[in-house]
Formats: sequence, structure tokens, C-alpha cells
Amino acid sequence: MGGKTQYFIFALASLFFANFNAFAERSCLPDNQQGIGALGRIEPRSRVIKISHNAGPEGARVEQLFFGEADQVKSGGTLALLSDHFKKKAQVEATKARIKVLEAQRAVEQAALAFNKREYLRHQSLELSSATSASIADAKRLAFEQSQINLKRLTAEIAQARSEQQVNEAELNNMRIAAPISGTVLKIHTRPGERIGDKGLLEMADLSQLDVVAEVYESDLLQVEAGQPGCIHATGFKRSYQAQVRELGFLVRKNDINDTDPLADRDNRIVEVRLTLEPDAVTDLQHQIFRQVNVRIVP
Repeated sequence: MGGKTQYFIFALASLFFANFNAFAERSCLPDNQQGIGALGRIEPRSRVIKISHNAGPEGARVEQLFFGEADQVKSGGTLALLSDHFKKKAQVEATKARIKVLEAQRAVEQAALAFNKREYLRHQSLELSSATSASIADAKRLAFEQSQINLKRLTAEIAQARSEQQVNEAELNNMRIAAPISGTVLKIHTRPGERIGDKGLLEMADLSQLDVVAEVYESDLLQVEAGQPGCIHATGFKRSYQAQVRELGFLVRKNDINDTDPLADRDNRIVEVRLTLEPDAVTDLQHQIFRQVNVRIVP
């Protein structure tokens, strides 16, 4: 008896989910009028990030590129080195070597200062007892004062060299372009030997989570809330995909996505609404970033 009951419950649940999926599929069809319809685009949750440089007008030529399109990148990984990288690295090493030389000279001068101070104090006491001439005592005093001056000069030079080292290290760091997030290289705009232009070095994104950005008319926004179900569909899709409203934008602006209908209004005022796509969509749609889709949100 218990086995039959469990089988009945399983069959009922299967029927429910089958009907739910069928309803969801129908609700995504372009001619369905239920809910709030909008045009949207597929976009990674991380957004597509344009990677550029911070090297200024000089040194913006790519020397080495370590990744290709479709490669996976870890956050902080080196994407590229710029042309002045090795020059800046040599400057850092040269500054480090100069600091070591100056520190060695300061150590010698500290020893000389200690000796000259003892000699100065000794001859000063001898001068008081007339055991040495005034000229010799003055020479010892001048040697002691000169050691003090030399020590101050070397200390200042070491401080200046360390400041130069910090500047050189910062410039060297600018010659390395690192990945800000873990993700996939989508498009490379600049190859080795080329200068980085307005398009940047490359574009990348984390494709493990995909969203749909729907452009909802401002007149429909009051019916939209976070957590509401939605779905997307587009010509050529094997099936429709489920989604859920996650974020509502704050800015009302002119629409960016235009309908293919020649009679459609191309100057609508919209608010961007971001929906989270179901996990299965990641595998199916990760090669269709920014593709235009039809979105339907069920209040």
C-alpha cells in the first residue's frame, strides 16, 4: 500500500512539473501577451570588463601577451607586459644596487665618525693641558665635523634613492596588466607590437553566471519587483529559459535596444531590470553575450 502511495505522489509531482514547464515555455513565446514584455540582452553578471593600461602615452605598446581568446584567467594573473617593462625593471634593480652602495658608505662613515669623535675629544682635553697644539686640536675638530656632515649627506641620499625606488616600482607595476577578476578572455583588441588604443587590450568576463538586462518601459516599472519570475526567448533558441528578477535600475533613459518592427517606437523611456538566468542557460548561451532577446516578466 505504501509503495503505491509513493508511486502516486511521484507521478503527481512529475505531472505538475511537466505542466509547469509547458506553461513556462508557452509564456515565453513572442506572441504571448501575459505579463510585462520587454527587449533585453544577455550579459554576464560580472559585466564585460574592458582591460586597458595605466602607463600613460608612453610605454603603452604590448610586449608580451600571455592569454588568447577563450582562455581562462585567474584574478591577479598577468595578462600582458608592456614594452617598457624590462627597462623599468632594470631601473628598479639599479636603484636597489645604488642604495646598497650608499648604505655601505654610510657604515664606513659611521665608523669614521666614531673615531674622529674620540680623537676630537682626546685632543680637546690635551689642548686644555697644553699637551698638544691648538692647530692639531682644530684639525681633529674639523675632521669630526666633516664626518657628521658626510653622514647626514649619505643618509639624505639613501632616503632620496629609496623614494626613487618606490617611484620606479610603481612605474614597473604599471607595465604589467593584471586580470581584475577570474573569468574568460572574450576578445583581444591589441596584439604584441601594437599600441593599446581606445578599445583597450582585451575584454573579459566571468561566464559562470549569466543575466538578462531587460529594458522595461517606465510606465510598466511599478508592476515589477525583485523575485518575480520571468523567461526569455529569441529566434533560433532551442527552447525558452527561465529567469528571475534580481535588480531594478535607478536611471530612466532612452532605450538602447531597438525592435526589428519598423513601426516600433525608437525613443522610449526605459529602466534596466536585471534578471538571473537559470543555470542551464550558462552552457547554452555563453557564446551569445549581448544577443538581443525577448523578455517576459510575470507580476
